[in-house]
Amino acid sequence: MDVASENIQQQPSVSSLDLSDRQAKKPKFNNNLAEDTMEDISANKREILSLFTAYRDSLDSHHDQRERVIKCSRDITALSKKIVFSLLRITQVPANSVFRDAEKLHKQVLDLFRKISVELQGSNSLKYNRQATPGLQ
Repeated sequence: MDVASENIQQQPSVSSLDLSDRQAKKPKFNNNLAEDTMEDISANKREILSLFTAYRDSLDSHHDQRERVIKCSRDITALSKKIVFSLLRITQVPANSVFRDAEKLHKQVLDLFRKISVELQGSNSLKYNRQATPGLQ
């Protein structure tokens, strides 16, 4: 038993080695260096935030314009269907009132085409062609 107890006493414990190694490897920071680094990080953060704000604004304007084109296209489709169905009722209702209603709806459709044509000027016609096509059909 004496030999076993001597071996145990001669070997240093694992936990005491780990603590001394950790303390030796622990980096020592210069406080001035850390403050400079924090200022650089905050400057970089401001630059990145300003870039992402610009990207966000660009995407928001794109989605808003896209939604306006989609809404105009849907309104044109709905009004066109109303015109067609009102013209199909000529046999049931006097023709003069049907034509007056159809002319009013046709003016609304033309106004929507003017509105959508402004949105589709220049390169936007290529961007939003897919959203405007159902209204044109």
